[in-house]
Amino acid sequence: MMKTLNLASVVLFFLITFFSLQTHAQKNNWGISAEFGSSSVEGRDFIGGPSFHPREYFAFGFTYIRAISPKFDFETGLTYSRTRILERGGGTPYFPDIIEFNIYENMLTVPFYLKWNVSPRIFLNGGPNMSWNRGENTYDAGYGFGIGYQWRIKENKKLLINPMYQARGARPQEGRGVQHLGLRLVFVVSP
Repeated sequence: MMKTLNLASVVLFFLITFFSLQTHAQKNNWGISAEFGSSSVEGRDFIGGPSFHPREYFAFGFTYIRAISPKFDFETGLTYSRTRILERGGGTPYFPDIIEFNIYENMLTVPFYLKWNVSPRIFLNGGPNMSWNRGENTYDAGYGFGIGYQWRIKENKKLLINPMYQARGARPQEGRGVQHLGLRLVFVVSP
């Protein structure tokens, strides 16, 4: 697992370095992102065991957007997300008391999204992502997609308002993962 994480880190560093060192600086856009919303969890319930009830999540990170053509951009970066999950146990004849407590999924995610600028203000984005679940020390693939609105604040600054669905840390073979449906806000500055 750690070899895969190290390899992905090297590939990400190479991509960011390659894209940022291009001579045409207008194609590079850097930004910070914040997102929040609701989550769902798969693969956690088992017969006779505790139940898991996902609550809210939040995420923040940095974003790098590289223009590939007038209509398409490549989007990557690094995002930290934290999902709160209510774990409930008990309520059985042998253990009648119900016990509830919060557990948290902490993930670092690197997206590799393609952004299609449908118009100067409307865009669609999506693609694969790679996540590292810090609590379980697992590294898994996922995906995300959304639609958004670009609000130009100044000539070189804009705000991306981007409702998205993202599956992070999905492991189809185990039926596990965290899905996020939320609002993503990205403040972008171009040189």
